[in-house]
Order: sequence, then C-alpha cells, then structure tokens
Amino acid sequence: MNVAYRLYRESDLPGVQRLWEEKAGWGKITPEMYRRYVEEAPLGISGVVAEETETGEILGMFAFVPSIVVVDGRPISAFRPAAPIVSDSFRVRSVNPMQHPVAAMYMQAVRLLRSRGEGLIYMVPDPRWVPFFRLFRNLYAGTFPLWSLRLPLASPLPLDPAYRVVELETSTLDDRVERLWEATSRLHGCTVVRNVAALRWKLGQEEYSILGIEREGELVGLVASRQKGDRQWLICDVMFADAQESLRATLTAASNLAHEQARAADPAHPIHKAAVLATPVMEPVVRSLGFYRDDYDFPLVIHLLDKSIPRDEVAPSRWYVSAND
Repeated sequence: MNVAYRLYRESDLPGVQRLWEEKAGWGKITPEMYRRYVEEAPLGISGVVAEETETGEILGMFAFVPSIVVVDGRPISAFRPAAPIVSDSFRVRSVNPMQHPVAAMYMQAVRLLRSRGEGLIYMVPDPRWVPFFRLFRNLYAGTFPLWSLRLPLASPLPLDPAYRVVELETSTLDDRVERLWEATSRLHGCTVVRNVAALRWKLGQEEYSILGIEREGELVGLVASRQKGDRQWLICDVMFADAQESLRATLTAASNLAHEQARAADPAHPIHKAAVLATPVMEPVVRSLGFYRDDYDFPLVIHLLDKSIPRDEVAPSRWYVSAND
C-alpha cells in the first residue's frame, strides 16, 4: 500500500466522515457539528491526512486546532492536537510505536508546521499518551496537580461583599472579558489566548456554567465549570485580574456553584467533589479555600517547533492551562 501524508483540505470531508462513522463509532458528522467545530473555530482547523495514492481513499486523519499562545506578552502561533482516527486497513502491528500511522501523521504535521514557521504544539493529553510523545525530540512534558473540594460543603464559602457574582452566557461575553483576558495573561509566563472569540467557541461546545465576578462594575473574574462524569464538578477556565482577592472570589463562586449542584444532584448520581487543575500561581488560594491535593496529575506536553524560542520561556511550569484545554 502506497500512502501519502499531506495537509487536510475541505474536499477530504467525505472520506473523513466515512472514517468517523465506520471506525470511531462517534456517529455522523452533521452540518451543525461541522459548522460548530470547523467553520466557527476562531482560526479554523488544520490537520494531516493519510491518503492511499492510487485510490485517493482517506485512511487516517490527525486534526490540529490552531491557536495563539502568549509568551511573556508576545503572541506565538500554536497548535493543539485533537483525536486521531485511523482506518482498520491502515493499522500496523509493530513493537516500534514510531511505525504506527498516528506517529507518521504526527511527524508529518511537525515537519509541515515547522516549515511554515509555526511556534509550537501543546496538549493536555490522556496520561497514557505521554510515553509516546516523549519519543519525539524538542518535546517537553510537565504535570499540574488536581485539587479537589469535598461536596456538599457544610455551608457556602463566604464571599467578600465587595464582589458580585453574575451568570454569563457565551453570547453575552463583551469587551470586559477582553480586558480581563489582558490582565490574566500577565499573571502567567505562557497561556493560550482566552479572548471573547476563543471562549465563545470553546465554551459553546459543552454545557458549561459561566460565572462572572464583578467589583465596582468591572469584571475581575470569570470561571467556566460543568459536571464531569457522575461524581465530579470540574472547574475549567479560570480568569482573574489578580492572583489574590480576585482569584479567591472567582474560585469561591465556582465552589459555591458546585455546592449547589451537589445538593441538587440525583441521589443515584451524586456529586462528591469539585475539582480544579491548579497552577503554581493558583495553589496558595486553592489550598486556603479547603481544596486538597488529589491523586491525579494533568500532563502538559510542549513540542517546540521554532528553535529561536528559548526552551525555558515555554517550560511547562510557566503555563496556565485548564482541565478542558
């Protein structure tokens, strides 16, 4: 079988849809799904496909979501891998993982993105994928701890009366979110852009509860959270104007929402804890609110494409990432 690897193009959609339906078991790619996940993506969707050269059959695809990472105030082009899919006829049995089609598609993506001058690839993968990604050069990995809060609480956490909590929708995110994003981005060395366009696309894909935290009419915090499985309320994107009182108010609001959800949960499907990925900047406040260090770590994998970017500037320990990145 002769196979060529190249960038995805719109004409590949029927072949990718066949793989999606027949091999992944995820059902049909509806026009609504395509519009939401591809057409409305702030920077579009990229990716590599494996194509049988004689028939033109699409045998695999590894999608990459373009984004921007701000590193010490300067924007760098970045890509986040999405779930790869491979036809049964293209699977390779080998003790060498680098001979797997997923590895071949990933390496081709690295070559193509590097040739275009792109900055880096980042991902928060399933921990089982980390040994595979460590096989690649110029790739660095770190971990962030999961911190949890037992639910329901004895009583809601006290909120400083100077702050007010409001419910938000993706459609109501406005210029105040842009200003909050600018403030948040200065608190970590590296962070994926979370402006209005990015949040509307990202948070519109799941059933998130979005809370805004106001002080004197200004938005100083934002947090998105949702139920994860049947036992956990997962706190995801957390934005805060400062790493002290604004962060405390934001996490307090999220914790109290989780408490309300736990009290209202079906007894057959209880919510036992609220959980958050905590960066070093966040840990002091997380700890002070009663969260405990859980027995799970989120891996962060960085693959540096642009060798002019100093490695220490994009070290995993400098990042803000969330559990839904």
